[in-house]
Amino acid sequence: MPVQVERDSRRSAIPGFTLIELLVVIAIIAILAAMILPTLAKAKDSAHRVNCQSNLRQLGVVYHLYNEDFGGKLPTSDMLGRSNYRYSTDTNSLPYYFQPYCPTNRVWMCPAGRVILTNGVNYAWSRAQNVAGAAGSQEAFLKMSQTFVVWDNYSYTQPSVFNIPEVTSGPPVANKVNWYYPHNSKKRINWLYLDGHTENRPL
Repeated sequence: MPVQVERDSRRSAIPGFTLIELLVVIAIIAILAAMILPTLAKAKDSAHRVNCQSNLRQLGVVYHLYNEDFGGKLPTSDMLGRSNYRYSTDTNSLPYYFQPYCPTNRVWMCPAGRVILTNGVNYAWSRAQNVAGAAGSQEAFLKMSQTFVVWDNYSYTQPSVFNIPEVTSGPPVANKVNWYYPHNSKKRINWLYLDGHTENRPL
């Protein structure tokens, strides 16, 4: 019996964590988390940016394939409903015309872009005269490195109404203070040029 008493007394003598020690541990964990989280956020941002640029480069290849198959012409502004952005399933959208070359809409979705998954696309596209003019795209292909064709959709809040020209009732354009920059801590957007190179820059 005395032996049992001695064991119990030794067990009760083992000290536990004090409240101050516990608070110190919690504070250390919080400091470490504060140091690590920004690094993780930057890594995620970088991964999204690279993924977006990969999508854009694939679309750059599609521009060349379509232009070759259609005798030096890209979808014209009228074919695009005079709109820079529409649902992917809209028959006046660029994704609709490019669908034979990229049957999945994955390449039309920037992972850091606006969350408009039901639309199937969060990039916008050029309707510049040298790109989408009725006369053809020869001029654009002569200056490919200077001709941007697709970019992160930073200003539109929703797509055009089906088959309604943008110039009459197109997508509401957000006020500049509400423009959405998907990359580099919400400061930059990605641009695709006709020669296939991409640029990550502010407006």
